[in-house]
Amino acid sequence: MRRRIALLLLPVLFAVGGVAACADATPTGRVTVIASWSEAPADDGGTPPDTEAAAFVAVLDEFERRTGITVDYRGTRDVSQVLRSGVDRGSPPDVAVLPRLNDLQTYVPSRKLHPLDDVLGGERRTDLEPQLVTLGGRVYGLSVNVIPKSLVWYAPDRHPTLARRPPATWEELVAFSAGRRTPWCLGMGAPPLSGWPGTDWIEDLFLHRWGAATYQAWTAGDLPWDSPQMREVWQAWGEVTRAGRSTPNALLTGFNVAGLGMFAERPECHLDHQGSYIVRDYRRQAPDRFDFFPFPPFAARGGTATTTEIAEDVVGMFQDTPEARELIRFLAGERARQVWREASGGLSFTLNRGTDPASYPDAVSRRIAGTLARGTLCRDASDLMPAAMTAAFHRAVLHHLDDPRDLATLLRELDTVRDRIPDEEWLDLPCLSR
Repeated sequence: MRRRIALLLLPVLFAVGGVAACADATPTGRVTVIASWSEAPADDGGTPPDTEAAAFVAVLDEFERRTGITVDYRGTRDVSQVLRSGVDRGSPPDVAVLPRLNDLQTYVPSRKLHPLDDVLGGERRTDLEPQLVTLGGRVYGLSVNVIPKSLVWYAPDRHPTLARRPPATWEELVAFSAGRRTPWCLGMGAPPLSGWPGTDWIEDLFLHRWGAATYQAWTAGDLPWDSPQMREVWQAWGEVTRAGRSTPNALLTGFNVAGLGMFAERPECHLDHQGSYIVRDYRRQAPDRFDFFPFPPFAARGGTATTTEIAEDVVGMFQDTPEARELIRFLAGERARQVWREASGGLSFTLNRGTDPASYPDAVSRRIAGTLARGTLCRDASDLMPAAMTAAFHRAVLHHLDDPRDLATLLRELDTVRDRIPDEEWLDLPCLSR
């Protein structure tokens, strides 16, 4: 079992980890890792918690068991700032798992991030290719965990018609929700990054209204916020969520709490737009009472395209040590994926082409995995954007949900932020075809 490290000691450990940095050095037997999953203590009976952190720790434990290398792991919700602080001090972790792809490319020009081409040389199989993040012609990241986000959740026992025939278009979904007092479960709270559940809404609406090519132009900074396409999407979101009329609680409610209202004796809401991570909360509150259907396309696009928005957790190497290389190679392998899948209760998904959806333990997780095996996958827009743009985007969705009358001003302000960001800070990554 891995020895736990007091947080105050981590900067020292990171500094030690950077001493022997050449690839062919004698292994020190230790690797430092940071990620966005914070560990929680076991319950009174010694049972590990069912969290994303616990699943990742299980993977690291298996790595330690197989290699004898000790992993010093730190989980923090503000992984971007912790990494930046370590890099600025000259003592970064050996390996970082980042939820924002733009954070990864930030360190390429300064050579603070090491390429992985030769690290994964023996693993460059066809099935692994979708997991590799290539920047400037070189591989700098390995996608190890994927979250499908274009999912709409509901309670089948309350809405059996949705189970028989889910909405095929956005217009059908709007018609279903129109006659209900509070159709959508809304929770924008997610400290320290409140607002991102709203950006997921805007991203999904934009992707399913205008398609992958226009979506990519927007995420790369080439499409103005104050454009007809963008205005239509924000207005559609404001109308369906009844922005400005019943949203004060939404601004304060946690994203992982709002959807539980579907299972109340008298339902407080009926539909929840959330990624695959929300299943953990549903399982605790209402086992076997939830299901989903894919976010539908707009009728104007023909109503048939299969397009899914995804978020990714991507591994980068910030100290080139034998131990860091060994860990990244392990994370690229099938054994790591298997342990992660089992420890997460079937809620760890991957872009690896060799992963069989049938390997997941229940019908819901198998169907979620199936969404990654077909159609077009486009990365979360706010994860691709520079940090300043993402922060402004978070604030804007909260403002719009509270008062939609300021939309024109809001979009112009977002364009002001966009125009001030240097071109080289934008990340232009294509959507993936499956």
